[in-house]
Amino acid sequence: MFKIGMIGPDFLLQRNAEIFQQLQIKHITVKHEKQLAQIDGLLITGWKSADYRKQLQQLQPAIQKRARQICLLGIAAGAAPLGQKNFFSVMDCAISLRPSRSLTTAILEMPGFTTDRFTATFLPDVRFHHLAPNLGILCQDKQYGPVVVRQGNYLACSYVAEFTPQPHIYNYWLEMVAALKNSREF
Repeated sequence: MFKIGMIGPDFLLQRNAEIFQQLQIKHITVKHEKQLAQIDGLLITGWKSADYRKQLQQLQPAIQKRARQICLLGIAAGAAPLGQKNFFSVMDCAISLRPSRSLTTAILEMPGFTTDRFTATFLPDVRFHHLAPNLGILCQDKQYGPVVVRQGNYLACSYVAEFTPQPHIYNYWLEMVAALKNSREF
């Protein structure tokens, strides 16, 4: 069994905790560097507030040190710290963030998920705007562009997974976490 760490604002952490409870996955809220040694995967979500930004900056060196040993998932605005010239710079991507107040939905298709089609909830102004050639695009949409990208054990999505009815991205990422943990055990 593995354990997931979460970093983000309380209201999103609560929603993610509910999702992980439904999926029967052990999880903790990461607030201190020592907690990073206890986890196999780290979920990062919503990073715009000053307090949250400060917390990420304090954890930056420790997360970068463990980045090859854990799977990272950035959700919507939480994908930005994973990318180029941001806090962790572990993925070859950049994301644009602009304030938006409304949520929209779109039906996406992602081969390899339990069902290929699912409804995703978006903040309209979160977009991947730079993707390096070595980055895998797992899902794209005509209106939103690339919405799920992967590089090794790092995964990022531009939609708000916490408010998307189906837990597709969580299931996909948890499979990545399990595969990485199993490869380390041998």
